[in-house]
Amino acid sequence: MFRSILDDQLSQRRGIFGKPTISESFPRLFDSIRYPASEPTYTDAFGKVFDVKEDAPWWKEPLRNEILILDIDTRIPQGRNELWNDGRLNWATMNAKEDMGMISASFMNHFLYAQIHGYDYRFFNAHEMQGMHNTWVKPHALFDLLHSYKFVIFIDADATIQHLEVPFEWLFNRWGITPQTSIAMPLDTRQILNGDTHASEDSKGRLQLNSGLVIAQALPHTFEMLTAWKECPSETRYPGCALWKKEWSHEQRAFSEYIRYDFDPEGTHIVEIPCNDAMGYPGLRENHPHITSNCTGQFIRHHTIDKDMTKKSVEQGVLQAMADLARKELLGNRETYKIRET
Repeated sequence: MFRSILDDQLSQRRGIFGKPTISESFPRLFDSIRYPASEPTYTDAFGKVFDVKEDAPWWKEPLRNEILILDIDTRIPQGRNELWNDGRLNWATMNAKEDMGMISASFMNHFLYAQIHGYDYRFFNAHEMQGMHNTWVKPHALFDLLHSYKFVIFIDADATIQHLEVPFEWLFNRWGITPQTSIAMPLDTRQILNGDTHASEDSKGRLQLNSGLVIAQALPHTFEMLTAWKECPSETRYPGCALWKKEWSHEQRAFSEYIRYDFDPEGTHIVEIPCNDAMGYPGLRENHPHITSNCTGQFIRHHTIDKDMTKKSVEQGVLQAMADLARKELLGNRETYKIRET
């Protein structure tokens, strides 16, 4: 039902002359630089080579609209010069030092990435959660939306995708997300808070997972896990979990404290994504001495402190993709575009 409604909406957006929609044009435009999911390595613009897992690839073909890229927020960036405003957006003057400017930049990044790879995209405008920190909406939204997709991928409002040409299918192969994986999250950065050198660990001394990126696959075990996670503060199953209704780090700490031990005792259902791949950003540790992990967000930059840098990261990702796209055409047809004086 849900998918048929989306198909009807897409048909209605087609022009009377059958011209492709913008959603259809993006994948075609970026087709020449879209990275194949089955490749064993990826080399970034700096020449750094990244490998996939030894047993990969599990994912060889594009999943397209079986993947949902999901933004969740109680705030709507719809003011002047913000993403959901009907007026024209002036990128140069959009203020990323303010929350709505940051959100506008990151949501645009997530939406553009979804368009390039043919993934579905949704902005889930959530209600305030009475008596709880608003980030607790994540497991609720994931549980609801995952019934319509193979994968739902939530990305925080201060996180950006850096290599727009690299599909999540390739990242699944790199991170070890198999057809049996229920949930994947990145390991958090280590930090010292108020002299506590174990601030990033759970009560067992294990580094927490960061819910700024949550990849959920539609499996029966996943729905059981999401149910336990969203109901955790009720303490029906986990005494003491109500502490994390408002206490930092909220739903993230609850998952690391209870869910991962209860639902992944053998380490086969939850994947821990390397911190350097999906946490932090360049300069984080150098500019903030209380951060002890050198995580630079090689694929997903999570701007947990310098949130205004979100806009710059979006710019870098888009400009690199456009430079790659233009050069692909230019160099591939150099005899047409270049005149050599004799």
